[in-house]
Amino acid sequence: MTRLLRLIIVLIPLALLVWVGWSYLDLDGETTIVWEAGDVSPFVHGLRPTGRVEPVRDDGNGAFHRLSGDPVYLSVTPPGNYETVDVDVWFNAHEQPMVELGATVNAEAGQIDLRPLWHKTLDTLNWNVIADESLVLYQRRRVYNSVDDLLRDPPPLSSIATYHTNLPEPDAMPRAWTSGAPATSDVSLRGNHEFLAATDGRRLTFDVMYMDMNRNVGADPIAVRVYQGGELVASLDVPDDGVSEATNASLERETFHVEATGLMPGLVKVELQANNDIYWRTINSTLPKMTFTRNVFVGDEVGYVDELRPVTLWTDAQHLTFFTRHAEGVQRITVGDQTVDVAIPHEHYDVENDRAGITKVTIPKGDLLVVTDGRVAFSPEAFFNPFPVQLDDRTDLDKLQVDYVIAEMDAPRRSGAWMVNGAQFWMPGLEVESSRDEATGSQEGSRRFVLSLPRVHERDAYVDIHKVELTFKRPPRSLADIWQRIRRGI
Repeated sequence: MTRLLRLIIVLIPLALLVWVGWSYLDLDGETTIVWEAGDVSPFVHGLRPTGRVEPVRDDGNGAFHRLSGDPVYLSVTPPGNYETVDVDVWFNAHEQPMVELGATVNAEAGQIDLRPLWHKTLDTLNWNVIADESLVLYQRRRVYNSVDDLLRDPPPLSSIATYHTNLPEPDAMPRAWTSGAPATSDVSLRGNHEFLAATDGRRLTFDVMYMDMNRNVGADPIAVRVYQGGELVASLDVPDDGVSEATNASLERETFHVEATGLMPGLVKVELQANNDIYWRTINSTLPKMTFTRNVFVGDEVGYVDELRPVTLWTDAQHLTFFTRHAEGVQRITVGDQTVDVAIPHEHYDVENDRAGITKVTIPKGDLLVVTDGRVAFSPEAFFNPFPVQLDDRTDLDKLQVDYVIAEMDAPRRSGAWMVNGAQFWMPGLEVESSRDEATGSQEGSRRFVLSLPRVHERDAYVDIHKVELTFKRPPRSLADIWQRIRRGI
């Protein structure tokens, strides 16, 4: 009996050591970490920042944190070297129409790989639904049997909405996009801007007149990049004017010329990259369309012209936000038949467009940042939108007369009282945190995941998070693989 007892005493720690070692070797290439609200984990470092996350509570369906701000971060230290991670989230949304999960690719550049978890519009849409591989096609009235059928004979772009997917660019540009007088912009725009044009194969050239106003300390270089199909087709770099002090004076008006040749029929994207000391005074293109992407910063014209010039723009945006930093930018904006009083500097003024289609916006003074969820042009002739409606948390499909939605997402499943959905991320593409940050919960070597809840605070809404399950994966290892690694190490 004594010998048996001794044997058991020896075997228990030995078995434990073998189990720990076997788990550490992870021969099947898969490790799952489960975190529930209230848990303290060496791998999952909790939801941050604390000002957007309420203390843990339990209503009988399991512990949860209530999130009332956006975004919320979840910092995770991987348990080893893995290729992918499947992240599943147990959650419930209350008055919040959209919940997304992301992973940080580059925090400084604001690059987050966002994936859908739940969208109220799609969850409650009483339309015909066809699952087509990774895509789901919703139709107000069934016309097509698949996504491919729709793409072969598409309806008008304005009747299509997409969610987390893009439609392929058409083989030929519509004549309405490539014919007409060359587009021009005679509006003072400040800092970074991006616009689109369409070509039937003709080269794109454009001339820009700009001024470096030297209102801030530091150099003010310019980078111009022209892309087609994701490929760089033309570029130009312009150095600073040599004045790095905040003199609040421009030396003179400068110009540059950019030419992109060898283009295929299709869309062309132009990026004007500069800081807010650079004012683009005029832009003259050889192509007829010039539509700016989402946001424009209409600059003041102090030091350029003596009299105030009102600015008129055209947009298909449904939601606009106006912002000025200066008392000189206080003014009354006209959006279609609506008016918006920008009364106080540093305040954001939001307006929901009461009409669909193209709306005229009049800005009497400039010195105004205009943030939109659509496209912007400075003449009705230059406006075009080559993309379908982008479904977000505020899209009204009936108002926009959308009849088709194409989405790339899996419907959430139910687990007791909770909705469950998730996404897979490629681990090498995620940013590795270099230091501890109490605000985001980041640890050295961790990865930062993001729960995106657009405008949750504005709605007085909230999202409850019960559990997160992370399954890390890589190819399985054999004992021979382990032995080869040991020999290489020796």
